[in-house]
Amino acid sequence: MEDIFKSSTVPAGYSAVEWEARIELALCYRMVDYYGWTTQVYNHISYRIPGTEHILINAFGLLYSEIKPSNLVKIDLDGNKVDDSPYPVNKAGFVIHSAIHKARHDLNCVMHTHNPDVQAVSALKCGFIPYMQEAYQFHERIGYHHFEGIVLDESEQERLVSAIGETNHTLMLHNHGVVTTGNNVATAFVRMYQIIQGCMVQLKVQSSGQEIIQASTEAMIKTRHQFEGGDSQAGAQVRLPEWPAYYRMMKKIDPNWDQ
Repeated sequence: MEDIFKSSTVPAGYSAVEWEARIELALCYRMVDYYGWTTQVYNHISYRIPGTEHILINAFGLLYSEIKPSNLVKIDLDGNKVDDSPYPVNKAGFVIHSAIHKARHDLNCVMHTHNPDVQAVSALKCGFIPYMQEAYQFHERIGYHHFEGIVLDESEQERLVSAIGETNHTLMLHNHGVVTTGNNVATAFVRMYQIIQGCMVQLKVQSSGQEIIQASTEAMIKTRHQFEGGDSQAGAQVRLPEWPAYYRMMKKIDPNWDQ
């Protein structure tokens, strides 16, 4: 990650690793707000602090536009606070996140939204169908979980884990929304951006009534490998060049957001 994310002054009480993690996650919340993917004060984006089993998450009741590195809450894998934050945590809403964090140590960031286009596709029996280049990265990388009601019962965690499996990084929750994940915050965010775009395109294509052109399975697999291997960003200084660009943009919008 670029040095732009490494604060020159780490506030007292934080390690450099934790403070950088807080900046990354706070930026993700701000960008979700920027794109309008929020659902009032609900849903979560959670991030495992590198080298630990502690999770950073939003304070329950704050708008995503209010999130800063300093007001993120540190919790354990069961949703219990492990710092002296004065803010509450929506522990019940952490059920999905804790299940994935516990089962998949390769997925450090878990992101959940209720974007309307995603919710529309989540209600289709056909599921998500990729129809364009960026969407092919999800070919054979999406799990599906049937709706059982608001996810409050921990007994549902076993079925959530089974649905995402060992190789998927995205989970479509039928009649509910979507979860994207990644080994870091930037990857989870970019996947969310692309699955939302893919759902928008799918709905437009399927509603057109015209004959649909689809890429071959071989082409979809090749494209997925290109995204997973970083070939799609060939020539860039960093793995996901949009991520530091978002940081610079947010500093222009709110110079004090990263405090």
